[in-house]
Parts: sequence; structure tokens; C-alpha cells
Amino acid sequence: MRSLSALRCSVVAFALLGAVVACGSNSDDSASNSSSAAGSGSSNGGSAGTSTSSAGGSAGSSANTAGTGSSTAGSTGNPSGGSNNTTAGSGGTTATGGSSAGSNNGGSTSAGSSNGGSANGGSAGTNNTSGAGGTANGGASGGGAGNCPAVDPLKTGKAKQDTYDCEILAVSTKYAMPDPMIVKCQIEQESSFNVFAISGDSPCDIPQGWTDMESKSFGLIQTTPACGEATAALLANGHPNLDQDMTSALWATSVFNPTINLDAGVQTDTESLKALQKKYPGCTAAQYNMMAAGAFNSGNNAVLGCGMYNARAQMYVDAITGHYATFAMQAGVPDPY
Repeated sequence: MRSLSALRCSVVAFALLGAVVACGSNSDDSASNSSSAAGSGSSNGGSAGTSTSSAGGSAGSSANTAGTGSSTAGSTGNPSGGSNNTTAGSGGTTATGGSSAGSNNGGSTSAGSSNGGSANGGSAGTNNTSGAGGTANGGASGGGAGNCPAVDPLKTGKAKQDTYDCEILAVSTKYAMPDPMIVKCQIEQESSFNVFAISGDSPCDIPQGWTDMESKSFGLIQTTPACGEATAALLANGHPNLDQDMTSALWATSVFNPTINLDAGVQTDTESLKALQKKYPGCTAAQYNMMAAGAFNSGNNAVLGCGMYNARAQMYVDAITGHYATFAMQAGVPDPY
């Protein structure tokens, strides 16, 4: 979800992806970000600029050496902190979309990715053997989706921004998002690719029995369990799993886990998209994509018609289209917005 000053995103990349994605969420939230306008969060609320981040790290520079470095903490309103998933070192690349770096037959956590393999959690070992904490064929517990396309249509050439392309493409396919690039724009706006971003506010207030911290918006796309999102991240006691230890058994269902986080955010996007298509028939595909983005940040009622928004949603849409223009140029794909 978002905080009370953020914006969100949604756009088209059909030619390269075979589909066109839209972003949207039903909330009132926003968080200031380093890019234009405020940004942060998911549906039914808004999250102020991110307030925490975590150490990231790049892979070792040679084979058999796990990467360990750290990144800079993000700051409130300008969450440019640690990405937790930088590029792999020069040695130890996996054969089938798995993460690279670390030992040749057992990847390491916090290693960089190769062709869509993941950092942030265990990475796959070479020759499809499981690495330490990871899985073969590119599936990593920290957020590496397998089965990445041979050509990444979202690739900007920037390691930090391209880390989660596989996850974005996979979840966009799952929920039939028309334009996956919009999801990438949302991540830039919401968290600046900081896996451990936390909003400054509680966009949907504080549910009975929850703490204020549990009621924030979290992670890459700023999803908000307190607003009914990310149900897969709820513990047995009904409270959100806020585990940040990628080696922990709890990481698999943590709200910060990119797989859990992006799944919740894109699900919200597509729900808003469908609702707005029904409410406002006759809009163009590009309009619907951005309408869903505006709704993701400010709620469906903030969308007033085809390409029409209230002031807050308009700010968010403007920020998303700005990110899209940059990413599309870097990736060499058309910008329909």
C-alpha cells in the first residue's frame, strides 16, 4: 500500500513481453521519494518516504568467493539505500537462469544475479544444483524467479534497477498485468528498489491488536497488510511477518520477501484495473494502465474518468510516466504514455 504522500505506476511493453501491464491499488497513501512527486505504498492508504533500509551486497570478484559488501541506508523521503541485490562477481555464474557468484556448486546469499537469477536470499548453484539457501534453475528464496526470458524486455542496464525483472515478469504473467514496465516504475517510486523500505505512516490506521509498526507499508512496492494486502505474509496469530533475516525460515513468508511483496502489489494493481475498466468503458489501453496506477496510490475513487484524476492521483501518475520515459529509453522500448 502507500503512504499519505506517495504515487504509483502502470504502463505498456506488449511487443517485448507479449502483454501490457497496469498498476493500481485501492488506497490512500504516499511516500516522498528521490524521484519526482511523492511515492510509496500500496492500496487503501499511503506510506510516507521510506524510513529504513538494509544492507545489500555484491558478489565476490572471483569464483568460489561469496560477496559480502554492504549498501547505504535509505533515508526518509529519499530511500536510495541498500538494494540488497547487486550484480554478481566475475566468477561462479549459473547455467540456467540461477544466481551467480559464490562457490561453483552452491551459490551464496546476497549474491548478484545472472540472467534473472536472484540476489537477496540463497542463489542457485551451477548446473542446476541447489546453492546454499537457494534453489536450482534460478529460483531463490530471497526473490529470484526462475524461467526468465532469454531477452529481458525490462532491462535498463542498471544493476540495481534490473535485479527484480524476473519477478516482475513472472507476477505480471500470473495476474495478466498488461505492462510489466509499470510495475518497475512503481518500485522506483515506492521504494527506490530498497527491499526493506518502511513507510513513515500507517495508511489504513492501526488494526485492533496490531502495533503501529505492523500497520506500515513495506518493501519494494510498499504493500500494506493492514489494508488487507499480502495475506500470504500473515503469521498464524494474524499479525504480519516482518522478518528481515534472509537466512531465516520465516523469510519465505516475510512481507519484505520480493516474491511475496510484488505478488501482493501486482494483485492490487490488476484488481483496480479490472474495476476501472468496468466503471469507465471506452478508455484506451494506455489510459487504463495509468488509471490503475493512480488508483494504486490514491484509491479507485481518485480516478474520475478516462485519464482523469484528483490532484493527488494526478501527481502520482505524473511521477510514474516520468519513470516510464526514463526506463523505456534505457531499455530501448516504446513509451506509449
